[in-house]
Amino acid sequence: MIRGEITRFVHGAVALWVFLAPTGAFAVAPDHAAPPGSQGAFEQSIVVGLVTERLRIVDFGGNPIRGLGPEDLRVRVGKREVPIVALDWVAEGAGALPAVPSGAPREAAATDVPSIAAPDPAKGRLVVVFVQADLHPSRISGQLRLRPYTRELLGALQVTDRVAVVSFDSHLKLWQDFSSDSVATHAAVDRAMLFSKETPVTASSPDSLAAHFPYAEARDAASPERALELVARAMAALPGEKTVIFLGWGLGRYDGEFGVHMTPEFAPAVLALQAARAMVFVLDVTSADEHSLAVGLESVATATGGLYFSTFRLPQVAARALAHTLSGYYVLTLDRGVLAELDGKVRIDLRSRRGTVLSRPFDTR
Repeated sequence: MIRGEITRFVHGAVALWVFLAPTGAFAVAPDHAAPPGSQGAFEQSIVVGLVTERLRIVDFGGNPIRGLGPEDLRVRVGKREVPIVALDWVAEGAGALPAVPSGAPREAAATDVPSIAAPDPAKGRLVVVFVQADLHPSRISGQLRLRPYTRELLGALQVTDRVAVVSFDSHLKLWQDFSSDSVATHAAVDRAMLFSKETPVTASSPDSLAAHFPYAEARDAASPERALELVARAMAALPGEKTVIFLGWGLGRYDGEFGVHMTPEFAPAVLALQAARAMVFVLDVTSADEHSLAVGLESVATATGGLYFSTFRLPQVAARALAHTLSGYYVLTLDRGVLAELDGKVRIDLRSRRGTVLSRPFDTR
């Protein structure tokens, strides 16, 4: 189940400098004097600052909405609309799972949509599976119920994607560094669910979670929120975008008098995840249709540009919906000069289609 319409804003856009050679539409000073005999010809250039951001745009079933162009999105700062320079689709994942029925009409087929190359297809994505382990019957039963579909979800990743596995029970534990070995990843997730004995993890590559993992602080981590913060800080040392698949049962604390509230560790965890450019996608393993601590799970997904799925009734549908959500994204390109004239949060939504735009918090500063 996807809860709510989500409007996102994204921090820390990447600057992309593009050098254009105009044909006289703009008058600019020559770069250098024309050589003799060139009849006054001269070279000229304009430097345009662009901001690029990654978006996922999905329907109610978590399926990516394909075939969108700049005219389908509205980008605003306050009441002012910001022009879109470009919107390009990037395909990810194996795409082997059947679509999840959503009740909405299917969008354009993949062959109808132009694609651009992934930033580094040779390396693939960095994915962290975070297991919130607990032997309480309503929680461990959910983890075990989801287990075969978790394997299916991980199997839908590209062979070049690398997956690390961490968990929190009594403290934060690292079970596997980033690896493309799917068999080892499945085994690591199983160990994480069942309070297995920890074993040392050796850094496997230059892009290594183990190399930055704070082992001393991890042993002292007393809450899942603190554990998330530590994992995010370790990921922040690595380049590019990251994906966190959170197999958990709750964040926050329930008070009989005041209801659910977020702990003091929640805000630092969210800020650390945003700084690490990590989107959190939650598979709620609790064996209940609704529960109080789902609020925290929904909140961390919303704050990082991810999504929340309940797995109680239809774990297979939830896992497949997430697989499809992760199968591709859009690259949104904006003019940095236009953004520099404004001050505030950037809001991105669809103009006339039904769907949810997922992105990290983003402002003009």
